[in-house]
Amino acid sequence: MKRTFIAIKIPLTKNISEIYNRIKVELKDEKVKWVEEWNMHITILFLGDTYENDMEKICDELSLNMKSFNSFLLKVTSVGVFKNVYNPKALWLGVEESKNLKELYEVIAETIIPLGLKVQKKDFKPHITVGRTKFINDKNNLKNLIKDLKEEEIDEIKISDVYYYESILTSKGPVYNVIREFNMI
Repeated sequence: MKRTFIAIKIPLTKNISEIYNRIKVELKDEKVKWVEEWNMHITILFLGDTYENDMEKICDELSLNMKSFNSFLLKVTSVGVFKNVYNPKALWLGVEESKNLKELYEVIAETIIPLGLKVQKKDFKPHITVGRTKFINDKNNLKNLIKDLKEEEIDEIKISDVYYYESILTSKGPVYNVIREFNMI
């Protein structure tokens, strides 16, 4: 079995990199496990432990369904935290609500669910995790940083591929191996 998920890669643009580095500088004295820039992505569907024969079925079905899906533009906007600024668990970059991204999620979910796999049934909240917080000492600094960047329009990126990943957990952080790449038209 392999731990797997389906995601879209976030291309590292100049603006995204600048915001990411600004956040890192502002929080340099805090205990944060930063996501490597090349690992930035939006998880569409986390599948967890997946059998090899199920992985083949997933690849076959996604390959069929992604061929008819059009590429689209997605706006990266704002900075926020999961849980809250007083007890943050993750720092993220947000994305503007997107009809195309929601449709992509629905197509992928409708592809996976009939295969009999367990899919986490929770609201789809697209985001780009940039760091996992261990401990934030200066919560006011974090609060001000989020306030300053809350309405920031960071960049617009083209989404034209979906990736099926294996996630290998290591002591240095997760390693993501691409199982298959699916191109949109």
